[in-house]
Amino acid sequence: MLSERILKLPGFLYQIGNNYYYLGKWICKECTDQAATDCVTMYQMCRAGKEEPETNTYFQKLRAYSDFALEVPYNPSKIAADMKAILESLSDEQLHNLTEQIDYLEEDITRYCG
Repeated sequence: MLSERILKLPGFLYQIGNNYYYLGKWICKECTDQAATDCVTMYQMCRAGKEEPETNTYFQKLRAYSDFALEVPYNPSKIAADMKAILESLSDEQLHNLTEQIDYLEEDITRYCG
């Protein structure tokens, strides 16, 4: 299940349709910060263009934005419920795009954090 997969990963910022969400084992929250959402676009462009070290730079920025967006106290049941609600509302295309972004995150974690 996709939510279980996401809940095992560190927080990251994903684009879902026209919205952006911080998703990960400690976070499930919409992002409206323009600087953070601009980084998603730059990360995607650099990654598609195989531009190094720019891809790493934007990857690290997105990880940092996700860490700064964390809320205390940590509420794992609320995070899981919110994530389930978001995922259930997505179209097949949106689910496919999110799954692809998660695949990229998993690749880049081993590349840049390994």
